[in-house]
Amino acid sequence: MPPFYLGIIYLIARSIQKKNIAKNPEYKYYIAGLFTKIIGGIGVVLIYCFYYVGGDTIGYFEGSTYLGRVFLKDPVCFLSIFSGNLSPENWTCFDMNTGYPMYYPDYQSFSVIRFTSLLTLAGGTSFIVTTILIACITYQGLWKLFRLFREEFPELEKAMAFAILFMPSVAFWGSAILKDSFTLCASAWLVYCSYQIFIKNSQIGRNLVYISISIYVLISLKPYIFFAVFLGIMIMLSHFWIKKIKNAFLRSFLIPMLFTLLWGGGILLMIRLGSTVGGAYESVDSMLEKAVITQDDLKTSERYGKNTFDIGKFDPTIPGILKKAPLAMEAGLFRPYLWECNNPVMLISGIENTVLVGLFAFVIILSSVAFFRLGPKYMFSAMYDNSLVVFSIIFSLSFAFFVGLTTANFGALVRYKIPLIPFLMAALFIIIRKYNREKEDEKERQKSVQSSFKKFHRGNF
Repeated sequence: MPPFYLGIIYLIARSIQKKNIAKNPEYKYYIAGLFTKIIGGIGVVLIYCFYYVGGDTIGYFEGSTYLGRVFLKDPVCFLSIFSGNLSPENWTCFDMNTGYPMYYPDYQSFSVIRFTSLLTLAGGTSFIVTTILIACITYQGLWKLFRLFREEFPELEKAMAFAILFMPSVAFWGSAILKDSFTLCASAWLVYCSYQIFIKNSQIGRNLVYISISIYVLISLKPYIFFAVFLGIMIMLSHFWIKKIKNAFLRSFLIPMLFTLLWGGGILLMIRLGSTVGGAYESVDSMLEKAVITQDDLKTSERYGKNTFDIGKFDPTIPGILKKAPLAMEAGLFRPYLWECNNPVMLISGIENTVLVGLFAFVIILSSVAFFRLGPKYMFSAMYDNSLVVFSIIFSLSFAFFVGLTTANFGALVRYKIPLIPFLMAALFIIIRKYNREKEDEKERQKSVQSSFKKFHRGNF
């Protein structure tokens, strides 16, 4: 079955590429990016089947096949479960013939089974085919994100393709039957559609539908990712609208109103959604308690082996977690380091992190040079001139802080951090390009002066 499905997928992808490549040259990456994700997803299947010999993705797939059998047995009950009604009454729809799925009491984990079940039926209950279909569907979010960055920075097309489409750990962990595949895709869609509505004023109705679906997926699987993306979007929109105000008097008058509307409305929405989600997301205190419990659980979990790290204990208070901010962000951004990788799966992330450390250090050096050579104004404009870059930096750092704070196991860390990688890599490439452009402009000015001098000298001669 997999070769047959791969052939059909290739033909469809080839048709999409041919249809769009004349007007949008970036579609030359479409097939390569798609099959990078497919290969990554198949790689996860092989690793979990023959290296780990068990794990989440196998449990999710088996559960989706059991739920698919419920569809064939009782479509009404299936639709009720698929919509998220995990009641004791609906549990009776499962029997010895359908099989009893894991994770039913865990709403967030069972949501992976719910979202996968229709694709399992479409894939003929094949593990690899279902994974391939997941990779294809979740690829569309990353593709939209790539096109957005490419539109804003066309001169960095190759760099944006590498940062968003071809990062190995993103293609690997973000393509299988896992929470991470769905949350990465939903995050990308949420950023893309918000940018189209509020900054581009484009296809508002259609993008609102995609935003609603993305929020539902994130809230169902990992609500903290939604909160991180949502806050980043609020900052992005605040930055964009403030930049548009040129008059100093109007700016001083409108900025407080803008912040009140955006942040007041945003916080109220988060509180409302938090109370809807309930549990650990019902209040700030419960979130802090959840962070401490999650870290302790991952320290003692045997699911990821003994690859633990420790940033130290912290109190479930805002001052308590802020004290751990430097260590947490360092872990979320750059760990595991190469010397901390003791298996081939972690090595992928270790190599990536080495590249990230190098790029990060390069940006710091360039920033220091720009500060003394070009002045602080140019340095800050290079880093914070574009609203999309502002979002990427804020989201990456805040997300790294949260993941580093609540994760004490490298096996979990390499998966949990993948939503920040495309944004952080893209932002670093953009900042480096902006600093280097100043050097290129300086060289062009020097060439222009030399050329004018030569012409003047020849004329006089």
